[in-house]
Amino acid sequence: MPHLVKDEYKSAVTVTSPDQFEAALAAIVETAIEADVDVRGAWEFQTRGSTHDWEVNVIELAKRFDDEDS
Repeated sequence: MPHLVKDEYKSAVTVTSPDQFEAALAAIVETAIEADVDVRGAWEFQTRGSTHDWEVNVIELAKRFDDEDS
């Protein structure tokens, strides 16, 4: 991913708690799905300023019918 795109997301989102991280992650996954991007699988990436590389796994789960948001 080009750094410009990463910088745009970083400046648009504030993440200082696990709840904010989950909300930001949900928003980016929903945005990608709406654009017909298959988000399932492993995504490896590097971050500037970190000595680590990262991997995120996206696994599609069956929706529970007892969810309040459905």
